[in-house]
Amino acid sequence: MDVLAPAIPVLASALFAFAAVAIVRRREAVALRWRPDRDTAAAIGTGLLAAAVSAAMLLVPPRSLARDLLHFVGIYGICGGLLPWWYVTRVERAGVSAMGLTRERWLAALAVGLVAGGALGARLLATADFSRATPGYLALASYNLLVGGLFELFLYYGFLHLRLDRAFGPIPAIVGSAAIYTLWHLGTELPLHEDPRRALALLFAVGLLYHAVFQLTRHLLSIWPFFFLAGVWNDFATQLDFPPVLAERPAWPALSLVLLVAVPGWLVGTRRR
Repeated sequence: MDVLAPAIPVLASALFAFAAVAIVRRREAVALRWRPDRDTAAAIGTGLLAAAVSAAMLLVPPRSLARDLLHFVGIYGICGGLLPWWYVTRVERAGVSAMGLTRERWLAALAVGLVAGGALGARLLATADFSRATPGYLALASYNLLVGGLFELFLYYGFLHLRLDRAFGPIPAIVGSAAIYTLWHLGTELPLHEDPRRALALLFAVGLLYHAVFQLTRHLLSIWPFFFLAGVWNDFATQLDFPPVLAERPAWPALSLVLLVAVPGWLVGTRRR
């Protein structure tokens, strides 16, 4: 039970989000199906590849070139930018709507993100001691975290969740996406925690919460930037006490941002050529 202690408040919020999904999606919320195809396999495989690259980070020295390449190029750039967008545009022959970016429901999704982010932001302000972090640290760390948020957004929500939903239904999509999302933290966040088991339980609970909220609209704006940033700061401010690593070597996140924006942009722009 001690292992689950940090995750219990998040699980309570996740149950509330599940209830909201049941209300909004009605019968579809509990629909189960078995229609896995090559798209399902591609999405799961890419998610597991990110986890494998993250685990490989444990085998190289911290703050080394090899670790940075694995993290910012391998995980963010390739698993988050290149592979999902290449598959969607070249194999599925689809556009940005297949990744959860559509003109439909965008206002509803933005409202969901603002409300959920506001609720977490209020909790953050009530529990975290921001006097221990300088404005410069907060700005640079938020920038670095938002870059990582784009990777999660594209891979775990736009690519993985939507294809698990199509293959198995909403609840399996939420649980499966949350589980695979948890694994990518093996070599990135878990080494920062004193108890990796508690951290894994917390991350899985966070995954359930976020993917349940995403299921409300299945639009990326429900997650990024407001809900994601409020949630990740709740983790790093209250669980890890503003770790310095968040604001180190900003050039690497800048490279990741280019890969996460330019590569998908080029793939989408050249899709029909």
